Amino acid sequence: MINIRSGALFGRAPFLATKKNETALHIENIVILGDSVAYGYGTKGGIANYLKETFPASRITNLGINGLTSSGLVQKMRTDSWHAPLQKADLVLLNIGGNDLLHGFRNGGAKGLIRQFAILKRTYRQNLLEIYSMIRRANHGVIIVQNNLYNSMKKEEQYFGFTNLLFRLWNSAIGEKGVIVSKTGAMSKNPSIWLDSIHPNDEGYKLMHELLIHTLSTTGFTIHPTKK
Repeated sequence: MINIRSGALFGRAPFLATKKNETALHIENIVILGDSVAYGYGTKGGIANYLKETFPASRITNLGINGLTSSGLVQKMRTDSWHAPLQKADLVLLNIGGNDLLHGFRNGGAKGLIRQFAILKRTYRQNLLEIYSMIRRANHGVIIVQNNLYNSMKKEEQYFGFTNLLFRLWNSAIGEKGVIVSKTGAMSKNPSIWLDSIHPNDEGYKLMHELLIHTLSTTGFTIHPTKK
């Protein structure tokens, strides 16, 4: 079995491995980065609660900040104040980008958001590339998983189809070689998992966790929880 912190994983294959080339996943330290969804707004721990069930002996450091944009995350990481936990991390879970769109909407409404969308997306992409790079500078062997954005709007809403298209375009900015993207689209189909119009409730975080574990499994990892 491969110790994920050895860095051997990056040397043998990209993260698009199939289940034929499974890698045993041993996680001792998890860092959560991002916005209020990363933080677990309105719940007692968010996705961290479910990660503790899967990895009961792992240390989970939640650095999520309510209202954080991708530009804000870049500025925070440039201070190196999070270097120590990132240096020890086996897995970094990233959730960022929703507030970039939300700020664009608040500043110019729907029409303003559409006009500025290409610029917002380009800035988001540049920020993500810098975030990925800073994580790797702190820890070359870490596994990076990023949630893409879900559409929490009800299907009955007038602009549901439009927002679906918007999120698909936005999500295309996420990822690069070595970054695993956990697709959260299935969350959009369940109206009972929302705390409000943006944030999941506890059941929503449970589903987000299930999607994360499924993503790791289908990417080529077998999970062996560390015993307490």
